[in-house]
Amino acid sequence: MESKNDVLESIRENLNGRPGQPMLFGVCRTVAERTGLEPWLVRIAALVLVVFFTGLTVVAYILLGLFLPETSDRTRGIFQGLFITLREAVDRVVDGIGDIFGGGKRV
Repeated sequence: MESKNDVLESIRENLNGRPGQPMLFGVCRTVAERTGLEPWLVRIAALVLVVFFTGLTVVAYILLGLFLPETSDRTRGIFQGLFITLREAVDRVVDGIGDIFGGGKRV
């Protein structure tokens, strides 16, 4: 059976992520570095906020990701990749519908 300290250490390790590798945009680590807090504490706070204030927390996280100099490039890159993937999926659906109803590819 694990002791209370072992469990807390396991949580810290899992919430700190791999060294130098952000878990998503890197906002929690950046906020932790700027405030002098441990990254796992900031991540727990973010998780609690997302449970009670989901929409507001997600918007704040994305805005921080876009406007913090340390995270803006990564955040923009993730969104660019997401939009490219979505555009390709929509193109495939439109082409499929065109094949069903029009019998040919769109130009």
